[in-house]
Amino acid sequence: MGWDIGAALLEVTMHGMTSRRTFIGRGARAIAALGASSLLGASAGETEGKRVFVATFAHETNTFHPVRTEAFDLWKEGDAPPPAWTALGLAAVPGVSARPAGGGTVDGKACRAAMDRILASLRDALPVDAVFLRLHGAMFAEGIGPAESVLVEEARALVGARVPIACTFDLHGNIPARLARFGDILVGLKTAPHTDRAETAELAARILAGAVRGKLRPVSYILPIPMILQGEKAMTTSEPFRYLVEEARRVERDGMPGHAARILAATLFVGCAWTDSADTGMSVMVTADGSRGSARAAAVHLARCIWDERSRFSFGCETAGLEEGVRRALAAEETTVFLTDSGDNVTASAPGDLPIVLRHLVEKRVKSAVVAGIRDAGATRRCFEAGEGKKVRLSIGATVEKRHGPPLEAEADVVRLVSESRMAVIRIGGVDAVLTERPVAFTDPVQFEPCGINPLSRKIVVVKEGYLYPKLTRIAPRYIMLLTPGAGDMRIEQLTYERRRKPVFPFERDAVFDPGAAPPA
Repeated sequence: MGWDIGAALLEVTMHGMTSRRTFIGRGARAIAALGASSLLGASAGETEGKRVFVATFAHETNTFHPVRTEAFDLWKEGDAPPPAWTALGLAAVPGVSARPAGGGTVDGKACRAAMDRILASLRDALPVDAVFLRLHGAMFAEGIGPAESVLVEEARALVGARVPIACTFDLHGNIPARLARFGDILVGLKTAPHTDRAETAELAARILAGAVRGKLRPVSYILPIPMILQGEKAMTTSEPFRYLVEEARRVERDGMPGHAARILAATLFVGCAWTDSADTGMSVMVTADGSRGSARAAAVHLARCIWDERSRFSFGCETAGLEEGVRRALAAEETTVFLTDSGDNVTASAPGDLPIVLRHLVEKRVKSAVVAGIRDAGATRRCFEAGEGKKVRLSIGATVEKRHGPPLEAEADVVRLVSESRMAVIRIGGVDAVLTERPVAFTDPVQFEPCGINPLSRKIVVVKEGYLYPKLTRIAPRYIMLLTPGAGDMRIEQLTYERRRKPVFPFERDAVFDPGAAPPA
């Protein structure tokens, strides 16, 4: 992992733990491949010796997760700057970074301690010429609220008004309007599923370099929209979100009529529907060059476009209930059908331990199926104790999420043990399952290889996601999103929100919203 400035800042896929909630990147190689001079439009002489503080603080909090998150992973990278920065003479000053180790509501004391560590490392790094914070946008901590935005506010207090602060986000962030008072350069992903990491890297890097050189004076405006939407209803592979994102790109390219200022970045935030907070929902975030009024005008225009389309948003993929989805898969002409267990979606910070789909497949005596994977440290350990080729009596799943039925009690064959990642492949009748010690999102075909599984040799492949991730979509002849229960339940009207705004569409279908009445810049 290197201190890259862009796509790495926006990487939301980590094979192993979660996808959306892990916000650490692999973009340095992408940035280097783009070429520093073309990427930033600057020479090394203009930025020589400029010091940029970089840190990560990111989480997609699922407040419907039954277990509170009480620990943080803390780390500090080495002092080597990323390749693009090296070519320009920019020096990356790595600070302490922190990521919550879990998916539920973040404990306030643990969050405060992690924030203090990051801020102390910033204080120790002063003076700096810029600050770059890698955020997600959907962290929610008890007693703190939108902790990522609070961190930006406190970083601003440390560095003063003149030092540019740049932040990058996942588009599933819940963004409070006040963040624009403290962050100058605010850039988020535009695509879902996420495929624009390199492009976002280039944009973020170019704006930051321009600000450090004194060629740009970025200012931002954020306009919340009273609308809570599942991410799977705002996929850029389907309408209307595809058109809306193209409109945001057009605004970046052409600017706003009657406004001379350039629009440097325009992000449409879908939000995270499974974070119960006052900020939960869609929003528009715009960064302009020198004119907050221009940023506001662009935000009002894009917010109006979204609101006008509010009744058109629908799931951008085939969906079905559990029984119907399995029936369709078995009857399908396609040789393989992927099923996503959306209610227990690990990439939306659900626990990943519900055995509901596995139980159904076993009870229906389905042949040629695999469930990847089910989080159960105890069952995984028992498989390792028994050894490959042995039979073992297991209680599978429902160790964390206990509100949706009991564990699956079954006798299983231990087919394969993967020591490096502590995974166990078991077989119950004609159904294989991958047991894991921690939540694992299978988002890439290569993850099946250590398990000895060729997914395309199975009729049914189950993964704990919402929409199917791009690398699996490329190989899947067909996929169906199952509307299953859990902390990531797609049927959000059935969830109990305690902190959300009111009125909000679609909970209050007669909600009224006038983007033009938003506070002036």
